[in-house]
Amino acid sequence: MATVILKWNPNFSSYNMLHYLSDIAHCNRDDSITDFDWSVWDYEKIHTGDRFYWVKLGYGQVGIVGAGEITSEPFEAEDWSGKGRRTFYVEFMPDLLINPDALPILTASELSSRIPDFDWTRGHSGLVLSDAQAEELEKLWHSFVEEHKEEFEKKASFDPRYINDYIYWKK
Repeated sequence: MATVILKWNPNFSSYNMLHYLSDIAHCNRDDSITDFDWSVWDYEKIHTGDRFYWVKLGYGQVGIVGAGEITSEPFEAEDWSGKGRRTFYVEFMPDLLINPDALPILTASELSSRIPDFDWTRGHSGLVLSDAQAEELEKLWHSFVEEHKEEFEKKASFDPRYINDYIYWKK
């Protein structure tokens, strides 16, 4: 199983922050959503069942805002940027999505300090980590989620005091 890093900069992506927050709310209403897809660079190394981490770049907090499973084999489709490049995508299903403006995220700074041989702040989306990098990331992610578990559970509840666009958490 590979570990894939999906990178996203909402400042120039066709997928903006408002769309992301709308998707968090949609996932909270319908846990069976399966229409997420993202462009991938290492398409020949990615397969159904691989793990992904979604890294937000650009302004504000930079780091992991989501994680889950790749649910399709890579497929070629129209270039999202409109530049006509040959582009491959995968479908994916998140098990956690975090609003980086409302909750803590595992930051690029933390990632860089523990996994310095990967560029967390720029570059192509859909890169596959080495086994050693993937193992370290999984440990980091598990610790991060455990550290913030109480806050995440509180925000992920359907308590009417919370808007439910802070987080989606499929346990």
